[in-house]
Amino acid sequence: MRTTLDIDDPVLRELKRLQTKEGKSLGRLVSDLLARALKEDAAPTPTAPPVWIAKPMGARVNLSDKEAVHRALDR
Repeated sequence: MRTTLDIDDPVLRELKRLQTKEGKSLGRLVSDLLARALKEDAAPTPTAPPVWIAKPMGARVNLSDKEAVHRALDR
């Protein structure tokens, strides 16, 4: 497919340098570079695993008092 692009001069110079280095036509080089950029952009970015945060809560009843423990369990 043919199309027209407006490319800044510094970018065009770099593309022509790459064209010479890789031995590709300018159109093929630009198409390959755009395809690579689009593929990288579409790839999901890895997310950090969730961080487990815990803090000591302590007992809500006196654990040495059996009656208090039984009352708490019966609720």
